[in-house]
Amino acid sequence: MRTRRFLLWTLALGCLSSTPALAQKKVPKGVKATRILLLTGGARNHHGYRDQAFYLANVLEDTGRYEVTIAEDASILETPAMKKYDLLIVNADRRDDEFKFTLDQQKALLDYVKAGHGYVSIHGADNAAPDWIPAWREMLGGVFSHIGLPDSKTKKATFKIKVVKSDDPIMRGVSDFDIKDELYYHMQMEPGVEPLATTDLDGGTWPVAWTRIYGEGRVFHTPLGHRDFGPGKDEPLQNPSLLKMVVQGIDWVATGK
Repeated sequence: MRTRRFLLWTLALGCLSSTPALAQKKVPKGVKATRILLLTGGARNHHGYRDQAFYLANVLEDTGRYEVTIAEDASILETPAMKKYDLLIVNADRRDDEFKFTLDQQKALLDYVKAGHGYVSIHGADNAAPDWIPAWREMLGGVFSHIGLPDSKTKKATFKIKVVKSDDPIMRGVSDFDIKDELYYHMQMEPGVEPLATTDLDGGTWPVAWTRIYGEGRVFHTPLGHRDFGPGKDEPLQNPSLLKMVVQGIDWVATGK
């Protein structure tokens, strides 16, 4: 039986430890699993990123199409181990000093996507640190930032999500829905980004899902999916409509359809 891989990368020790966690379903015989690295938010479980990562990994592996490894140390981005992963998911705000991407890690991530691997970004993964290189925003299509204009804003409420591109494979079977979540708005967007879904607030219409092509790689991002720390907290990703959109976004990044 396959088991969840949870990687703890420690450069100082120069070693890799891998410990099994939740038992997962086997990929059906004859089906080649897409291998995913899910980079989450650190041992202190800021915003419940680790809990969310395990929840999403479980959902993905239960489809029988994916094999998911969870890691917290971004130093993995600079190692040959990345060659075995077909796509990368980041679900955490990594601006804090102990978790932020170094310049070399940023370049490694961008090169990984540009070379044809997939990238999926969820909620706080778009929170721009002061030292993010400009190509990051180009790759992602938009960032949440207090550096420059517009000054991005947040609001927690129940939002009505409107499907804009119902014919897109990511939105297949997803109708307009309500969700209790944290909205990022006044994000700093790249020209030409076409939203798959939007919501309205304060007289504006704000994108909540979109795709990009960066080099040879496909990119999907949703700024939805805030998860507070602690038991009993809201978990927007468990909203069936958002979860369906995210899983189909991952499917599109993996296959192009």
